[in-house]
Amino acid sequence: MNQATREQAQHFLRQDERLVAACAYELGPGVPYPPESLLAPPEPPALSRRIEARIPRPLRQFVHAKALDPRLSRPAAAAEGVDRLPDAVDALGSRLLHGKSMEGGWESEAGRFLVSRANARGSVGGVLAVTDRRWFALTDVSPLWRSTPVMRQYWEVPRQAVSALRAGPRGVVQKGRMDIEFTDGSWVAVLASPASAARPFAEASVHHR
Repeated sequence: MNQATREQAQHFLRQDERLVAACAYELGPGVPYPPESLLAPPEPPALSRRIEARIPRPLRQFVHAKALDPRLSRPAAAAEGVDRLPDAVDALGSRLLHGKSMEGGWESEAGRFLVSRANARGSVGGVLAVTDRRWFALTDVSPLWRSTPVMRQYWEVPRQAVSALRAGPRGVVQKGRMDIEFTDGSWVAVLASPASAARPFAEASVHHR
């Protein structure tokens, strides 16, 4: 286990909780991005909030009009669908090359994992950790100009919610591939970083059940 990764996870432990293992990771190729309609609006940066405070109220109301929200507007939802078309093509290509990368809908445990991750709006990589009580995941939400990571926890489930973590699943050739399998039958593919960390992390998560 990388010491820096372990230290990042340890900052989020609760009282009397014991860290079993932690692994740096990113999503596997072809894992879909959740629809914008399922995501919370991004929090505006401090500068944007100060500028918005100076805008006349009627104009602010127009900017935040529901007609621009794909969750509440059919035209906006249709536009979102067009914007997501290239993503669908990329996902198809990744699936043909790397195999399936997710099972389950957005209401499944795998789907909720991805929605929580997208809502955090963090870095591409992150940290996946397992303790004697739960699984949780972190992402770096620091601005690009900042060299020191600012980790935020965006997801957690009880240990019992994950039925297996399979390193190097049969039929795929991706180095470092791990499939997080949930008890509801859903799963999602991630890649360990470095790839050599996948099997030790998977074995540690099983041996300490």
